[in-house]
Amino acid sequence: MNRVNSSSAALVYSFGLAGVDQSMNFLFADAIIISFCAVLGITIIYRLTTRINSYLRLLFTMSGTTDQRYWSHNHGNLWPKVKKHLLYAPLGRQQHNREIMLSRTHHIDMGTLPGRYMSILISMYVLSNLAYCLALSWHRKESSSVIAELRGRTGVLAIVNLIPTVLFALRNNPLIPLLGVSYDTFNLMHRWCARLVIIQSVLHTICWAVNAIRAGGMEHVRVELATSSSYAGGMVGTVLFGTILIAAWSPVRHAFYETFINGHRIMVAIGLAGIWVHLDHANLPQFPYVAFCVGIWALELVWRTGRIVAYNYSRRRGVTKVTVEALSAEACRVTFNLRRPWRYQPGCHVHAYLPTYALWSSHPFSIAWAENANTAIMTDTEMEKHTDVDVVQPAVTSISLIIRARDGMTRKLYDKASARPNGRLTTWGAIEGPYGGHSPMTSYGTAILFAGGVGITHCMGYVHHLVRQYQLGTSSTQKVLLVWSVPNTEALEWVRPWMDTILRMEGRRDVLRIQLFVTKPRHRGEVISSTGSVQLHPGRCNPTTILEKEMRERIGAVGVTVCGPGAFADSVRAAVRDVVTDGFIDFMEEAFTY
Repeated sequence: MNRVNSSSAALVYSFGLAGVDQSMNFLFADAIIISFCAVLGITIIYRLTTRINSYLRLLFTMSGTTDQRYWSHNHGNLWPKVKKHLLYAPLGRQQHNREIMLSRTHHIDMGTLPGRYMSILISMYVLSNLAYCLALSWHRKESSSVIAELRGRTGVLAIVNLIPTVLFALRNNPLIPLLGVSYDTFNLMHRWCARLVIIQSVLHTICWAVNAIRAGGMEHVRVELATSSSYAGGMVGTVLFGTILIAAWSPVRHAFYETFINGHRIMVAIGLAGIWVHLDHANLPQFPYVAFCVGIWALELVWRTGRIVAYNYSRRRGVTKVTVEALSAEACRVTFNLRRPWRYQPGCHVHAYLPTYALWSSHPFSIAWAENANTAIMTDTEMEKHTDVDVVQPAVTSISLIIRARDGMTRKLYDKASARPNGRLTTWGAIEGPYGGHSPMTSYGTAILFAGGVGITHCMGYVHHLVRQYQLGTSSTQKVLLVWSVPNTEALEWVRPWMDTILRMEGRRDVLRIQLFVTKPRHRGEVISSTGSVQLHPGRCNPTTILEKEMRERIGAVGVTVCGPGAFADSVRAAVRDVVTDGFIDFMEEAFTY
């Protein structure tokens, strides 16, 4: 029996909108939306400015005979300082993408730290939400009324923050190419928006429960949940969102990523269904917000599925064939022969599906090599028959990845391939993408590419593309330096066939230099320094020494990109910051920290 205390002042505030300040709720909801639009607008202006500058630089310096000294200098002191102390700066002194380790023995980490600019942005976002939650009518005499106001405030803010939470989670988000921001950054914002949504949802539920208990005790709470579909739906959403918060804790997420990602999607879907019921059955004005979130998620899922099917299946050729070749140093060369061609951009990545080894999950990998399986590498005569568009954005039907054996699917894949007599197996799968590749390097007179370990996959496409464009005279790039740090010489076999192709390209010696650093040679004779354009060094790479030398000898603007372990990438970032005031230099990093 539900024994409600009808004389309790809390009764009227335990349901409905009594005590809720809707005008202020709408004001703060609008403030959040306007803030996001403002950041979006500023970012679009910034990206548009940099793209125009890059295009003009390319336009005026494409000819190899053009003097690029004007573009090699900083024209002002402010922007280099903004780069050094804000845009390229880590939160602290140096650590950014190097994981915060809880246990090195078991490789349990707490994730990575956001950069300084992102930290400021996240802090402003969190603090503004805190201020909106605390902007209550504290002067009211009845505490239950203040609690009801907080219930309404946190509920509205949670629903509004749900919009960017869903938007930032979508891989096929049109804002990513528009803003030129990586999905890794979007996923960082997704996690912080989601944390706020969950905290505000929990506070919303607690505030309702406090007034309900005051009005009739726990029995009243039980009856309300049993008889009201709106309350029940809200509770389902809160419980599942709270579970997501625990499961998404970095050590748990990284330790059981394949299980996490599938469970995450299921819990989000059920949680959103609960919120849908909660708002719809209570006729609350925030219902269109959750409907919008569900709509864009469903639309993205349909679009993603359609692209996967389109590129990986045809009625005549069947599904995408995948060849897996076990390599030395515990890695696999995985080649996808697509059913239909698609446009490849240097620096892009894909999500790979291998259902035989990981039924429901996909993993992001940089594309190491892409070509048309029918023509492979074109000769100079064949290349002249193709249009500029074909050369700049070639249609490829075969892409290759290098997958290092870690845990889960990658370990299973390597073990299966290495167990075969010839170290090779054939299976079926699919790729989703391409994603990224928004930072073409052809407008830089000097391009420097740092790779750590399997991070060479991100750089190979750039190197091949830059040498090809140098041949055609459609690039500003006159100097390309590839710096690759590997633990041993066995890792060099990962990309040997593609590297041989690049080294045979006409004009390669005029533009490309390669420095290989072997950090753990088995014996001194394993690393013999050469004197040509390919040099082999024992020991660790020192990015600062390399960049200081290259900045003194640079041609035009300098573009630096890095892909590799977090500590290696952080050292390159620090080196770029050290020389950013010496001349014009841009920094780009490829990372998958999620």
